[in-house]
Amino acid sequence: MKYEKEGAGYRHQRLEVSIADELRLLLRDDVSDPELDRVGVTAVALSPDYKNARVHFVIPRGAVRANVERAVGRATPFLRRRLADSIELKRTPDLRFVFEAEVDMGEPE
Repeated sequence: MKYEKEGAGYRHQRLEVSIADELRLLLRDDVSDPELDRVGVTAVALSPDYKNARVHFVIPRGAVRANVERAVGRATPFLRRRLADSIELKRTPDLRFVFEAEVDMGEPE
């Protein structure tokens, strides 16, 4: 039995997209830490057993990466708890945030 990205199945991919969408909404609407204002979630990689999720994120150019990573670490328990409330799973995955890049972001709407 092989576990490749395509072999994980449609449900697996759907859950990754749902988790990413929900985290984007939480970061935009519910997190009050100013360090996380413009953090963007680019992708979520869910383990085959659904116990761990690697969340890839980007930050605006000029933001201090160390400060943002500390802020993400502080917000992780809150995000996981809110994720458990919004997505029906037997077990909410542990979230591990992975820095991807600094990007130029347009003005907020």
